[in-house]
Amino acid sequence: MLISLNWLKEYVDINESIEELENALTMIGQEVESIDVLGKYLDKVYIGQIVEFGKHPDSDKLTLLKVDIAQGEPLQIICGATNHKLGDKVAVATEGAVLPGEFKIKKAKVRGVDSCGMLASEKELGIGKEDSGIIILPESAPLGTLLKDYLELNDVVFELEITPNRPDCLSHIGIAREISAYYNRKLKYPVSKINNTLSEKTENLISVDILAKNKSRRYTSRVIKNVKIGESPLWLQNRLKAIDLNPINNIVDITNFVLMEYNHPMHAFDLSKIYGSKLIVREAKAGEKIVTLDEKERILEEGELVIADKDKIVAIAGVMGGANSEIDENTKDIVLEVAHFDANSVRKTSKRLGLSSDSSYRFERGIDVEDAEIVINRATSLIQEIAGGEVAQGIVDKYPVKYEKREIKLNLKKLYKFIGKELNADIVGNILTNLDIELVDIVDGVMTLIPPSYRDDLTRPADLYEEVIRMYGFNNIEAKMPLEDIKGGIVYPETMAIDSMKQYLSHLGLQEVINYSFVPKNAMDNINYKENTIDILNPISEEMITMRPSLIYSLLTNIRDNFNRNQFDLSLFEVSRTFRVQEDNKLANENPKVAIAIAGKGEKELWNAKPNDYDFYDLKAYVEGFLESCGLNRYQIERSENPTFHPGRSADIKLGKDIVGTFGEIHPDVAENLDIKKHKAYIAEFDINKILKYSKNKIAYKSIVKYPAVERDLAIVVAQDILVGNMITDISKCNNFIEKVELFDIYEGDKVEAGKKSVAINIVLRSDKGTLEEKDISNAIEKILSTVNKKYNGEIRQ
Repeated sequence: MLISLNWLKEYVDINESIEELENALTMIGQEVESIDVLGKYLDKVYIGQIVEFGKHPDSDKLTLLKVDIAQGEPLQIICGATNHKLGDKVAVATEGAVLPGEFKIKKAKVRGVDSCGMLASEKELGIGKEDSGIIILPESAPLGTLLKDYLELNDVVFELEITPNRPDCLSHIGIAREISAYYNRKLKYPVSKINNTLSEKTENLISVDILAKNKSRRYTSRVIKNVKIGESPLWLQNRLKAIDLNPINNIVDITNFVLMEYNHPMHAFDLSKIYGSKLIVREAKAGEKIVTLDEKERILEEGELVIADKDKIVAIAGVMGGANSEIDENTKDIVLEVAHFDANSVRKTSKRLGLSSDSSYRFERGIDVEDAEIVINRATSLIQEIAGGEVAQGIVDKYPVKYEKREIKLNLKKLYKFIGKELNADIVGNILTNLDIELVDIVDGVMTLIPPSYRDDLTRPADLYEEVIRMYGFNNIEAKMPLEDIKGGIVYPETMAIDSMKQYLSHLGLQEVINYSFVPKNAMDNINYKENTIDILNPISEEMITMRPSLIYSLLTNIRDNFNRNQFDLSLFEVSRTFRVQEDNKLANENPKVAIAIAGKGEKELWNAKPNDYDFYDLKAYVEGFLESCGLNRYQIERSENPTFHPGRSADIKLGKDIVGTFGEIHPDVAENLDIKKHKAYIAEFDINKILKYSKNKIAYKSIVKYPAVERDLAIVVAQDILVGNMITDISKCNNFIEKVELFDIYEGDKVEAGKKSVAINIVLRSDKGTLEEKDISNAIEKILSTVNKKYNGEIRQ
């Protein structure tokens, strides 16, 4: 947003330096992006008059001129432009002038003829965009005067970064309100005077009908007859040029001026081009067309808001007017429009059409609905002053749903605690009233306040806290530590457990990976995951559609990507939340899981030793250590039927009736789906909530048993399909003296009956009350053999 300092001074007294004003604007939240001093390239640019006009002796395209600047003899200047003639008043850049781009004017020879200056265009002087010819000034321009004095270009323009919640500051009066409140100075609103009026009423000359009432809260119009279309006066052109707007004609320039003054877009129609003398605010029909003021045809979609007469669309509401109703040199009677359009409707239409304007920029952010009459009166007053005309009596004001004021309660004690300083209630009241916030009353330290209609961002006490602190000044609040009783927060058991798991796994030498919670749509199919999954409505990309219910897919992609980069020693883990569908399908069931993955060849530390492929038992060692660290010892290992894993090389970890996790080799089909080649991948995944359900956090001390242990090795022949893990579990429960049971060999082949296997088991027996006697040992072994025979039809190998 560009703000002219000279223009700003019309509404509030400003005596501060540019640096002081820049700091004040920044402190109150209107950040200054840049400052441009107008006329800085015009120190040696004067108003001159062409007193001799001829052709260059060596060129048909160059003119040889004598230009009088009322400083001695006329200057000889060679010019390449074509829009000048004898007697014209022109802008002359004399020797020593430095133009934009650090272009210094010097005396030079052009094809053998001296040239002692330059006639310049607006663009060459940095005061406009016109570059089709040199500047031609009015005959009344005073000869020899500095151009910047004549054009009143002794101005400073601030470029401000206006936050989206403050659309009221997208205007000069909006910024003037801020400055007047900050410096506690009076705000001077412009005075509107309407003198020459018609006997006719506006309502008899133009009618308005709002059909799309949900998209237009208010529509105000007025008719002015017998205006004279022409150039705007110099002061108005300079105001617009200062903020980078091109003057068009006096009527259009006035509407742009009032827009930048009050921040309320408005539009002027040629009354003679409004068929049926009626304006209708309605939604467009699919395929309707309009040629806008930029001379481009726009095809509208159904539901987009437009202004139409009885025959055609004359404007895209809030975005741009139509060429079929524009003001031109033949216009005599005009209709002024000041309206309020829905921000969402304007935004959608503007974005779809790729058509952004000063009007749409403001409607998208929100416009004051209450100031329509003030704005239309201001524009009418300026039109009468500049373009003449007779004003019809009254206005047509369609305002179906009136603005309702809202009250906000401000507790002063809460305010003081928030800002860190106790202020006098009068200071707080003065700050807020200077911002046009009405103070209704104050009872028991609570202020009742009503914000103005142009401040839709003020809806709660916290918003008013910000207003007080920014106007009081952040630099006026002493920096001191609050007196608070600071205590450490309570760490959730789940968080503590997860931290402990991560620490243990990293100590084992596993590397932690962190993956996105989003996976591709087909990810779960690729790992044979059969349950329903949750898809997000606005995915970032095709690779991030589904919320993952398992960590396995992500770890397998980590393995694949590392294999593709010739990294073959992989030992990874991940701890993260997974997402599953709840029964009510309303919210996701978030469940934390931990997964371990190994793949490739493990590096050996011995010199010259060859690395071996990771296998099932390497993973089993990690799993057993991990479960032991979680306080889980009495779990069962059963053959897994999880389709993600190899059916004969995977196992479930079971506690009670719950399967807390699964580990093993990845199914060959899954490996093929994910293009994992060269080496096998092994993964274990556990449900953290189920682990915490059974884990024992308490560590019990147990003294070392001083009595000797007795070991017995048994070779038991059982059928090949017997699960040895279950048998070992049953053996460990046979006798209280059994301390440990370990499998150390399985043999199939000669001397063992076909269809059977020999299982070698080491059993450690010990008592903490005394040395075991032979009968105790025999009873224990007999009990073991009896159990094996009854449950597994096992016999001692002969």
